[in-house]
Amino acid sequence: MSPSELPSASWRFAIVDVETSGLESSTDQILQVAVVGLDLDADGIAHTSEWSTMVRTRFPWDSVGPHHIHGIRRRALWAAPSMRRVLDDLSQQISGRIFTAHNAAFDSSFLLAAAQRSGHTLELEPRLCTLELSRRLDPDKKLRHRLADIAERHGIPHDNPHDALEDARTTAEILPHLLKAHQINNLSDLQPHFLRPINQVR
Repeated sequence: MSPSELPSASWRFAIVDVETSGLESSTDQILQVAVVGLDLDADGIAHTSEWSTMVRTRFPWDSVGPHHIHGIRRRALWAAPSMRRVLDDLSQQISGRIFTAHNAAFDSSFLLAAAQRSGHTLELEPRLCTLELSRRLDPDKKLRHRLADIAERHGIPHDNPHDALEDARTTAEILPHLLKAHQINNLSDLQPHFLRPINQVR
């Protein structure tokens, strides 16, 4: 879906979060993926769907990285679906929606790297980043812009950080606040905030 095809009267967002074994998309793995469907229109805000899954590691002995951060243990992934299956399901979850994440460049880089390794087609455009939206409201760099910090400023509970579904839910809660702060009222207002397009991975 190109930006010109986005509906002007109703915006449909796919709020995505991934938990990973590390910070390098070329070598580390996705362990958990979550998507919250968020619809915004003249009548208000509706959370229309939620989806979350663990992802089976490529090999049983693969490292899951910093357990003390994401809380995921290797045994929780043994019976999880494969990355290829997860990508199939993810494609359905985000189809026709604006891919949105807190640090969208990070999440999309891992998803696209996984798609490339799996020979999967994954379309993530257009992409909207709540981290960048928040930073642009703070040109003097006086604030912190972690998801937990933004949630706290808006009085939004964030009790289980680094769980993909919890982070996606929190991002969905802060997005309307950020759009309002930027005075984004229509598609023309929204388009300049999309991340630079990346090539579709096949």
